[in-house]
Amino acid sequence: MKKKEVVMNNKTQNMETNENANPQLANENKIKNNLGEQLLSEVIEKETKVEVPNEVVATDVKVQSKNAQFSPIAEEFEKLKRDVAKNEFVEEIENEIPNATGMELLNDDVEEIPKLVDPILQRVGLASFIGSSDVGKSSLLRHLCICVVFGLKFLYWEVKALYHRAIYVSTEDDRTSISSLLKKQNKDYGLIPEDLEGLLFIFETDNLLERLERELKKQPVDLIVIDAFADIFSAELYKTNEVRAFLNQYNQLAQKYGCLIIFLHHTRKSSEELMPSKNNSLGSQGYEAKMRFMAEVKSNVQFPDKKHFCIVKGNYLSNDFKTKSFDFEFTENLTFNSLNTRTPFEKLNSKEESFETLEAEYNEIMSLLDKGLKYRDIALKFGVSHTTIYRKVRKFEKIRSSNNQEEN
Repeated sequence: MKKKEVVMNNKTQNMETNENANPQLANENKIKNNLGEQLLSEVIEKETKVEVPNEVVATDVKVQSKNAQFSPIAEEFEKLKRDVAKNEFVEEIENEIPNATGMELLNDDVEEIPKLVDPILQRVGLASFIGSSDVGKSSLLRHLCICVVFGLKFLYWEVKALYHRAIYVSTEDDRTSISSLLKKQNKDYGLIPEDLEGLLFIFETDNLLERLERELKKQPVDLIVIDAFADIFSAELYKTNEVRAFLNQYNQLAQKYGCLIIFLHHTRKSSEELMPSKNNSLGSQGYEAKMRFMAEVKSNVQFPDKKHFCIVKGNYLSNDFKTKSFDFEFTENLTFNSLNTRTPFEKLNSKEESFETLEAEYNEIMSLLDKGLKYRDIALKFGVSHTTIYRKVRKFEKIRSSNNQEEN
């Protein structure tokens, strides 16, 4: 036996030496090995099932049963597949959000929707801040993260964080930019670096769901901000089903780990002159439909540093929150001060000093209508289109109605 082994080893060494010396020979041997592997695969495949003869009658159950039996190799393979599938199913079930009966829901301790920012932002689920470019959305959301981590008040409302941790996903600003912006904001905060240990910035967005889940498994957070939605959603913004399916993955993540996820999103360009509305967001109706809360941030037309926080959707809020803005000031260090004032949505796009002019125009239009003139005739006198005349009338009437409600 030892002599045979020595001979085999010598043959192997000779083959390796010949192959190294002759690349063509090495290539031929490789082809032979590949052919050998292919033939072996064909034999295994052939042995997997016993062929059913053509003359066998389909009603012959015994023959069918016998011919349909797998070989031992195939049986073992099928068993392995079943075990793997079973384990995957069990793991999937374990990771699911648990079901609950009506009795369990009535017997638990929940009396009202838990809030992260009381009373406007729920603790768990999806929300969105929308607005035009350069209105300060990103700075406002970084400010919210700092409020959650350090325990500051957010604009008008108390923050009720459980873990004092937040994740900020930045798709538009890199590490250098965020570092500079954070230092600028900290001139007003006066925090030490350790105070923001609970605020994690993520700059890489490939496989974002998996990245977020890895972080959530390490330790829970109160808030995740994704800036911006359009950068992580690669499908069509106007396809409702695709938008809802995409957002549903993040909603499941929020439910599973008990946190709030806020998406920063842009508004349509045509909406800048419109009243605040959940319909101003870019894309399909499916976006706003998945959100439990939406706020539109608008700049004051007269004083750009004055901002308006407009709640345009709040499933758990009274209508009073959704008809007037909460006004605040944007400081030179990109922080915010509440002004303790509120502005009716109807007034947001009108300059205060032009109200008297608008009233005078309205009175003149009404006088001309009383004289029997049509809107087109009045438009010619004003040098504008008839639709502009109609808008002036409607705009003034809304503002006047709002003023009368305030006085009452």
